[in-house]
Amino acid sequence: MADVETARRLINEASRILVLTGAGISTDSGIPDFRGPDGLWTKNPGAEEASDISVFLTDANARAGFWSMMRMMHEANLKPNKGHRALVHLEERGKLLLLVTQNVDGLHQVAGSSADLVVEVHGSAQESCCLNCA
Repeated sequence: MADVETARRLINEASRILVLTGAGISTDSGIPDFRGPDGLWTKNPGAEEASDISVFLTDANARAGFWSMMRMMHEANLKPNKGHRALVHLEERGKLLLLVTQNVDGLHQVAGSSADLVVEVHGSAQESCCLNCA
């Protein structure tokens, strides 16, 4: 309990907080992480290799697997969870300087985080473009 109280005190005393998130924040929304016991790469080691852009560009099966996963995420109608909403609360309190995420699920924005405070370092599943046309 002391750790929670320490975290609460640090947040209350801070004026500008930079938050970094990864797959773990979205697991409670039904999106598996990558390396955990039920992780995407744990269950399918080939998926990790396929995440390399050179493999993605040259392997039609890698691309098909990726787009299948993106379709599944879209059709699942995933919702933000308490972690996403807690970060919105930090923003509402005027404490959030920037939210940097590795996630492509867009759940920070769906939860209500301002798009101009969210940096999606791996892009977004909400947008795509033809690599031949870009």
